[in-house]
Amino acid sequence: MGLCRKGLGLLIVVGSTFPLAAMSTDVEIEVYPKRPITLVVGFPPGDGADIIARHLAMYMSNDLGQRVIVENRPGAGGNIAAASVARAKADGYTIFVAARPIALHKTLYREVDYDFSRDFTPVGIIVSVPYVLVMGKHVAATTLQEAFAQATRNPGAMTCGSGGIGTTSHLLCEELREKAGLPWVHVPYAGNAAALLDVAGGRVDFAVVSVPAALPFIKADTVRTMAVLGRDKVSVIPSVPGLDKFGIRNIHDQSWCAVVAPTGTPTHAIARLNRSINAALSNAEVRKKIVGLGYVLPSGRNTAEALEVFIDEDTEKWTDILRERQVGQTVP
Repeated sequence: MGLCRKGLGLLIVVGSTFPLAAMSTDVEIEVYPKRPITLVVGFPPGDGADIIARHLAMYMSNDLGQRVIVENRPGAGGNIAAASVARAKADGYTIFVAARPIALHKTLYREVDYDFSRDFTPVGIIVSVPYVLVMGKHVAATTLQEAFAQATRNPGAMTCGSGGIGTTSHLLCEELREKAGLPWVHVPYAGNAAALLDVAGGRVDFAVVSVPAALPFIKADTVRTMAVLGRDKVSVIPSVPGLDKFGIRNIHDQSWCAVVAPTGTPTHAIARLNRSINAALSNAEVRKKIVGLGYVLPSGRNTAEALEVFIDEDTEKWTDILRERQVGQTVP
């Protein structure tokens, strides 16, 4: 995604405050935008990315003095939307909510009509997405240690669901299987919600899913929440321990959502959009809603430059993991 300066990073911390991005002195910022902006989401209404986008759009509209209109273009794991935005006019009036799978499209998908690193430029991160291991109530175990021992005694008898081949939840499921020595079988689903429904219904034993997707099931007490796959506890499920407590270390990762724009978008538009994102994320009401949904807010300098470094490094890391494990898809 262009040249990056190593050593810069994007720290993600629950509930932290962060300074607004430095204001550009370019006077053009003051005359942009002059008309509504379209924020494209590659998933249907009600999806996690859609909910986050709508919260963001409402407060960005107030800050920008122009409507930010969320437009859903679902299909092909977000690639239909990404391809359409990549072809849009680079004038700051069409922007996109991207996530990790979009950045990994070259490895995950053989036929896509865009190049993320070439066709998009970073604007600002919105949230990171923590993950959790859940277990079905049908499993004849009351603790994670008992469940893992049961899986070890019966190779291939227990299953772990994920949100789909190549997703963060799939890779975390596989990493957990390897590090804990679990001979369970991976079962991919078309999204976290489908995996959770089968855990709740007793058709799959475990699932590694995002906290926002799992939260309704956790609140309804239809699944058992076993462990968070991260270094820190998640504020909406504070009693759930990390995997470190069970002696399973170094399985720490979160996904992310960020705003990007077509390459060639004027720098004054990028700067103004970034400033507006930070203003929205600094709003106490927005922060409360987003954290309450199970997401994690950014801290530090949430600039386009920091996001570029973060995406470059994250993409390099996960591309290596995907290739090492020979994970890929042929879906366009």
